[in-house]
Amino acid sequence: MAQQIWVVDDEPLIRTAVLAVLNELGYEARGFGNAEELYVALVDGGSSPDLLVLDQRLPDEFGSTILHSLRERPQYRDIPVLFLTAIDDEEADRLSALAPVVRKPFDFADLVAAVETQLATAPPA
Repeated sequence: MAQQIWVVDDEPLIRTAVLAVLNELGYEARGFGNAEELYVALVDGGSSPDLLVLDQRLPDEFGSTILHSLRERPQYRDIPVLFLTAIDDEEADRLSALAPVVRKPFDFADLVAAVETQLATAPPA
């Protein structure tokens, strides 16, 4: 079964492009436009992703807030996270203490390398 990667980004073009690349590479990628859609999928879907790619600046919640919320719940605590976001150096440094950061604009090769690294270092499910 293909590894599941969920992408939360409010920019439709970026989300669509990232999903297309991940699906082309054989991952089962699913996209969400905001935190609420992600939470609904986690609660109602009964499954969780092998990797969660988060934008930091979403319309309804910061990606770092989502990450903190997930870490407080045992069933979601071990989901690996990767930030994909447009932020300055200072904010990137703060976020990188929580999870790896790929900054926008990005090269897809860098994104794919970060995704593969996160999946390879994730604890077994």
